[in-house]
Amino acid sequence: MRTPKRLATLALLSLGAAGLAAGTACTPAADKAGTSATTAGFAPFVDRYLDGFARRHPSIAAGNGLHDHDDLLDDFSAQAIAAEIAALKTAAAELAAFSDSSLTPDERVDKRILAGVIDGWLLEQETLANWKRNPMTYASALSDGVHNLMTMENDAAPVRMRRIIAKLAGVPAFLQAARTNIVNPPRIFAERGLGMMRGASTMLTVDLPVAFAAEKGTPLMDSLLSAAAVAAREIDAYTTDFEKTVLPTANGEWKIGGDAVARRYRSEELIDVPLADLAALGERELKLAQDRFRAAALRLAPGADPQATWLTIRRNHPKRGEVVAAAQAVVDSLTRFIATKNLAVVPEGEHVVVKPAQPFSLGFASMHASPPLEKTPVQSVFYITDADSADAPAQQEAWLERFNFASLAITSAHEAMPGHWLHSVHMRQTPGKIRRIWIGLNPFPQPSSGQDGWAHYSEELVVEQGFMNGDPRYELAQLSDALTRICRLLSGIRLHTGEWTLEQAQACFEQQAYVAAPAAKREAQRGTYDPTYGGYFLGKRGMLTLRRDVKAAQGDQFNLRDFHERVMKNGIAPIWAHRQLLMPGDTSRVIQ
Repeated sequence: MRTPKRLATLALLSLGAAGLAAGTACTPAADKAGTSATTAGFAPFVDRYLDGFARRHPSIAAGNGLHDHDDLLDDFSAQAIAAEIAALKTAAAELAAFSDSSLTPDERVDKRILAGVIDGWLLEQETLANWKRNPMTYASALSDGVHNLMTMENDAAPVRMRRIIAKLAGVPAFLQAARTNIVNPPRIFAERGLGMMRGASTMLTVDLPVAFAAEKGTPLMDSLLSAAAVAAREIDAYTTDFEKTVLPTANGEWKIGGDAVARRYRSEELIDVPLADLAALGERELKLAQDRFRAAALRLAPGADPQATWLTIRRNHPKRGEVVAAAQAVVDSLTRFIATKNLAVVPEGEHVVVKPAQPFSLGFASMHASPPLEKTPVQSVFYITDADSADAPAQQEAWLERFNFASLAITSAHEAMPGHWLHSVHMRQTPGKIRRIWIGLNPFPQPSSGQDGWAHYSEELVVEQGFMNGDPRYELAQLSDALTRICRLLSGIRLHTGEWTLEQAQACFEQQAYVAAPAAKREAQRGTYDPTYGGYFLGKRGMLTLRRDVKAAQGDQFNLRDFHERVMKNGIAPIWAHRQLLMPGDTSRVIQ
């Protein structure tokens, strides 16, 4: 995923997973782009809900391909939040009124998913009230909406420029809400939010002109730059005041408690498993992954220290200036591998485009896939950021280590093939709309087990199937990422239940997942505001269990390509939903 150098968290696009009843052929509903038999009233209800959601959170909605309110900023006034809470409760009651017996199988699954999403938002806005304690929420809403309009060419540049101008007109009221609401945030939230707000100002003054360079000299460009300059001054005044009046005494509590973490998993991921059981699963899988890591290292270098072997692999990377070409080569290799192994079909005319990251979109590596709800698919691009020539040699080397040839392949499997990109292509055929979107953005609720669980599964899949002839280097890269995701699960739970301090969480990443200290510290800190970032691991775990169970049910009829394509076409769904769609009436525990 993207790790921005100076921008706020970017609006990641909806990418998902899919499936049908075990032992059955694909139904017409799953084979036609987003069409299915619908119950009178249910589809219109979904449309009304999504329009209300888009009006309340236009920046998140834009990342899903919902653009009717691109000209707005989120309204975080107490009055608007109260209205949102009331609207969510009304929507929950309306949704519950739909009789399951009157809905199609797809709609019954969508009803359960949406009920959980609504509950997750009620937890967020009414119970946890992060709008009162997390300035990152504001920074994300401000920067992500503008950034989407800069990068996603769903409309002509002049159209998107006018929407940015209209959006920026709301900055004064938006920042006033932040001043009023955020009084004593947790210090880590305050520091990160301050940095993200400064990044938003830089985006407006430095990056925005680059994004629309082709319009330079036009009256519209002059209007855009004028609006951006005014908004940047407002942001700068806010950050100056925040640094003087809020940051020095910021000492609010970031822990939300075990009950809230469990409710988030239950609502967003439909995982109703005691936290103690999830932690026990994480501990068990951590040890197993470590054993596999050591075994792979010893196959490669018998008698050598496994971590020293991994460090040697990390230092084998493309030279600066050659990283994008190396990424395109590995994506093409993965595409051929997926076809040769018959793991999934890439629709005719579709392919992964790899490009250097745009000057205003600095990050490591990220897939900007066309959201399945875009009326007309836009160009999907896998952006790669090479080392910065202005950095010192040691900094360049540290950056390039992340692009070592083995890790570059695993990252490409996650982001592009057969991960997020291929997922997004198949999701154009997902029935309805609920499973073709993701309805949240950190620190908001998001169903990551369906989004990143599939991508994390994709990493393990290519290694399992023998990519690069089973070279242990690729298994080590995959296991390195897997260990990190397991420590995320443990940290998210144990930080918020008070079992671990930040230092203990950092130690998990350093000592158990072999992550370098600076990155381990960042991973631990992420757990303070993203307590369910264990969804990566849980999603992959659930997918592997589901594959095992479907294979057992189908016996000789099981086809791995069929399984993958059915999963992808059923959209961005929690594992519970996939189990219902592939094995109707299943009552087994979602995560085992």
